[in-house]
Amino acid sequence: MGQYRLEDKEFGTMIVATRKGMRSVKTCVKNGIIVLHVPEGIGYANLLKILDDNRVWLRQLLAKNEATRLRYHAGQSFKCLGGYNITIGTQHTLPGKVVFGNSETGNMYINLPQDADFDSERTTSLISRCLKMLAKRIAPQVLIPYAEEVATEVGAKPWRFVIGSGLHKLGHCTPKGEIQLSFNLMFLPDHLARFIILHELAHLTHFNHSPQFHALLNRYCNGEEKRLDTELKHFPWPVKL
Repeated sequence: MGQYRLEDKEFGTMIVATRKGMRSVKTCVKNGIIVLHVPEGIGYANLLKILDDNRVWLRQLLAKNEATRLRYHAGQSFKCLGGYNITIGTQHTLPGKVVFGNSETGNMYINLPQDADFDSERTTSLISRCLKMLAKRIAPQVLIPYAEEVATEVGAKPWRFVIGSGLHKLGHCTPKGEIQLSFNLMFLPDHLARFIILHELAHLTHFNHSPQFHALLNRYCNGEEKRLDTELKHFPWPVKL
């Protein structure tokens, strides 16, 4: 697999990644830059033609990426499960350093250098990583007791709960009855975190996604499974997943 840069009059710098065995061109946006995954050996003239033929679609792709791009700013605060808050700020005593942790009041903070560029992708990625580290730090003491409480409410008996680091898979139930919950649940409102926990608890009875499974989950959710599932799919995550 090879990779090179392509300068375009409209889109600026683009990344072209060649891959053996590909039959078509695939496109994505990474850090605000268009990345073209193309078959190995594709000619330069053909590549330019593909680019010109798809300019309208590429504009739409960039616009969608910009509309959904994470944006942070000083003074921004995020609520987490357990009543915690994470606040983003700036500091001037340690130039070039990012300071994060727990304040004296028990809340958490991420303080960037005073001259930090909040519009840069680098700063965005840095803040996202810090948010995850803080959430992961407190997840065991918040998520596990909460999940145990939910299990007791519905009469489910998992073997145990453990904290995981899933970014796309927020929960998992093993055949032995161990339920893994991603620390990223810390960023969800209470009712959506509860929904994921209930989803995994339903797998203790039905280790699949059969109609019986959904019937049980819907009962656990007081008839709100579909609405909660839709809300979760559209949840605006404050971190990069």
